[in-house]
Amino acid sequence: MARTIRTCSVAALAAAVLASQPAVAKRDEPSALSHYVAARVLDSANASAEAAAAYARALTAAPDSERVAARAYREAVEAGDKALALRAARALEVRQRLPQDARLLLFSDTLARGDWRGARLWLDRIEEADGFEFLAPALRAWTFFAARDGDPLAEPESLPRDGLGSVYLREQRTLLLLALKQVDEGLAAAKAQTRVDGRGLTLRLAAAARLVALKERAKALELLGGDDPAIRAARALVEAGKPLPGAVDTATSGTALLIARVASDLIRDTASPASLTLARLASFAAPSNDAVKLTLAQALANNGRAEEALTVLDTVGPPFVPAVREIRIATLQRMNRHEEALAQAQLAVALPDASLFDYARLGDAHTRLKHYGDAAEAYREAIGRSGQDAPWNLWLLYGGVLDQADDWAKARPALERAVAVGPDQPAALNHLGYAMLEHGEDLIEATRLIAKASSLRPDDAAITDSLGWAFYLRGEHDQSIPLLERAVAAEPTDAALGEHLGDAYWAAGRRMDARYAWRAALIQSEAADVTKRIEGKIADGLPARRK
Repeated sequence: MARTIRTCSVAALAAAVLASQPAVAKRDEPSALSHYVAARVLDSANASAEAAAAYARALTAAPDSERVAARAYREAVEAGDKALALRAARALEVRQRLPQDARLLLFSDTLARGDWRGARLWLDRIEEADGFEFLAPALRAWTFFAARDGDPLAEPESLPRDGLGSVYLREQRTLLLLALKQVDEGLAAAKAQTRVDGRGLTLRLAAAARLVALKERAKALELLGGDDPAIRAARALVEAGKPLPGAVDTATSGTALLIARVASDLIRDTASPASLTLARLASFAAPSNDAVKLTLAQALANNGRAEEALTVLDTVGPPFVPAVREIRIATLQRMNRHEEALAQAQLAVALPDASLFDYARLGDAHTRLKHYGDAAEAYREAIGRSGQDAPWNLWLLYGGVLDQADDWAKARPALERAVAVGPDQPAALNHLGYAMLEHGEDLIEATRLIAKASSLRPDDAAITDSLGWAFYLRGEHDQSIPLLERAVAAEPTDAALGEHLGDAYWAAGRRMDARYAWRAALIQSEAADVTKRIEGKIADGLPARRK
């Protein structure tokens, strides 16, 4: 996770460390402090593994320091150092300063060691605190399963089927049924759950793996229908009579998959420290589970630790290889290593099992490098592999790169197909409408398309700008300027929006406002041609428009 470097004096660090621990022998103070300072420096430099080692040494030198233990715990989780995380968590527990997520760690540890009494005590602690209490029923069910002294299905069947933890509980009930060898009921539950939430890829694969382990290959294949690349890869393994990894048949594997599922739901395009924490905790419980590894890799990449993500991906095998390719390409793109991402995408489409998703990713890789002609070919192949079911966004991507490649004659029909397939998709409506404006075609229809997009997504700055620009091109400045002002207010760092506003001001006779808007846009401009154009407008204004 990327960190902000906080500057502070050695004296201040010393005071903080020494104030948080009992008096120790004078000869020990420099050792505790030096390790702590070293750990903080390494932490600020994003050297997680080295920082964790330094925190471990600091914790040894100052075992009673709450501050050291807290930082050691957090760094250990981020670095994937389970031993240190457990050690620091136990030190914090003694001082009654245990973080909520550490309760999950200590529960998983007691469960793995067969300490059923300890596991139940930690369950009580999880349930009584705000944070992860919604997971307690599923965790308790796995404890019953492991201890063999209760009904694992009692709680999943008795709790309401809505609420925060209900979707997780239903999934865990499915896995519990199969772990208990209740094959038919477990299979039915897996099929039903997949239909319910549409996100059941990991559940389907885990359930199928368990059925294969139970020598129920035919029933496993019932869960492996469809064209998802991972599903196809799993189906090929089962049909070939090969093992399918990832079966959930222990309490620790069930717990790990549950925690990983929550982590996966927290992963977004922006950093989410909680997702990384939970993914690490899941990997502590089941370090060899490939589904957990995938979640960890995604969490690492989304939290600024792309190199570590790539390292984790290297350890993931079938049937998740297609997913590995996808995450690897996305991670390389996140690192601006676009040539490498393109090479990976090209390798993917060269494989016998290349899918439409692989061709779509190839198109994206080419687009990022502005290889618009090559991108169009890749998207066209993806559309061809979709048959009559090509989604609107694939048509949109295809039409967009054709337009970028200066082939408007082919681009417009593709964009129109995107709108036909997705008539209520704001992105498709806006893209077609704005492209028509840019090409000077049918301003009335273009305005109608963009207005519909705006009604569907009124707070989208880009769409608001498009609508304002449409009215500008129609000479309707009273309607244009308020819309463009609203767009700029929402996205003040977008140079294109600021330039549009300046143009509208100038056309309305507000010359000072126009130059102010252009100067603001100039500050945000990065492309040399855009910068030159805006500078020309500031100097000379706009040429008179032809009536």
